[in-house]
Amino acid sequence: MPDEAKRKQLVLDYFDRVNAKDIDAVCQMFTVDARIEDPVGTGPVVGAEAVRGYFQRVIEEFGTQDTPGTLTGSQDEEHVAAALKATIRNPQDPNGGRLAVNVTSVFRFTADGLIAEMRAYWGATDVAPAEGV
Repeated sequence: MPDEAKRKQLVLDYFDRVNAKDIDAVCQMFTVDARIEDPVGTGPVVGAEAVRGYFQRVIEEFGTQDTPGTLTGSQDEEHVAAALKATIRNPQDPNGGRLAVNVTSVFRFTADGLIAEMRAYWGATDVAPAEGV
């Protein structure tokens, strides 16, 4: 099992890959049966094909840029929680405006350092027009 510092670094690597818009590199960080729920309460996507589709949408359609904040480890040797601000294209704005979303994502890792699950917590009050973007 990766130690806490290694798990935190893997989360930072994940954000770097998302921000670089490298779908292949992002997907390589996940297990073949990975589960993503974003936001929690909307139902998960499960499996390699669904995960790839999720990231194609996140990266290509929404143009997501993530700015991680505090990373918090766990004592179960599996999880890391990451506070972040996601800046995305506003799908309802024909002028290409962007939204800022306050998110807390929780990652669960396997013993070999792959992401088995990612759950993103955010609600309607966590979304606002992005300023200066």
